Amino acid sequence: MLKKILLLTAFTLPTTFMLACGQTKCPTKDQVKSSVKELIPQEFTVESVSQLQGIKGLCEVVVKVGVQPLVFYMDGQAQYVLAGNLISLKDKKNLTRDRQQEFMKVSTDQLKEIEKHVNVRHGEGTKYIYFITDPDCPFCKRSNPIVEEWAKKAGVQIRLIFFPLPIHPEAFGKSVAVICDKKGFKEYTEGYTSQNQCEEGKKAVQSNLELMQKLGVSGTPTFIGMNGKVHSGLPTEEDLNKLVN
Repeated sequence: MLKKILLLTAFTLPTTFMLACGQTKCPTKDQVKSSVKELIPQEFTVESVSQLQGIKGLCEVVVKVGVQPLVFYMDGQAQYVLAGNLISLKDKKNLTRDRQQEFMKVSTDQLKEIEKHVNVRHGEGTKYIYFITDPDCPFCKRSNPIVEEWAKKAGVQIRLIFFPLPIHPEAFGKSVAVICDKKGFKEYTEGYTSQNQCEEGKKAVQSNLELMQKLGVSGTPTFIGMNGKVHSGLPTEEDLNKLVN
């Protein structure tokens, strides 16, 4: 996504820091959008532009492609881009990653749309998370017992949304079979499959694929909380707690 920006970094890094010495004003959101629109092929919104604390003249920019935040840095005239992780040597914090996590959130309207795509519900409780999964994804399989045990202990409902990836050729059919045969979380975790490939199931899974593309979700497992926060990858209990608190 930021391939072009990353390539550009090698040529602009020295110049950017020279410019940073005298810059104090950051570009506007419109200036940012106009400057980087050729570098980001998807539709995106500029969420934040702010002076980077501790580095005079360098501005932090946060844009979002669907639910995915991208953080990079610009000079005050929006002429140069610096992409990559900014690390604080003092406390060893990855400032870029921390900011990305802050913006990993979907809107209320997006949550309403996501709710329409739930394929399987497991457990009870007023709290819930959306578990976007591929039946043949190895990290999803490792996530299943973690999520199930946590949800039972915390009283959280798991709402599965099937998102079969192209690299798993049998995942689409397995997803459709679970929906068509009205199976549940247990069957999903066991890799359920059948010859029942009803049109309703196919349409549901295809609709999920289209929604995930729209949201910018490209991998599994991805978890979206009732509070809108997003976590990608194998979760810890702490990660899951953040989705419902």
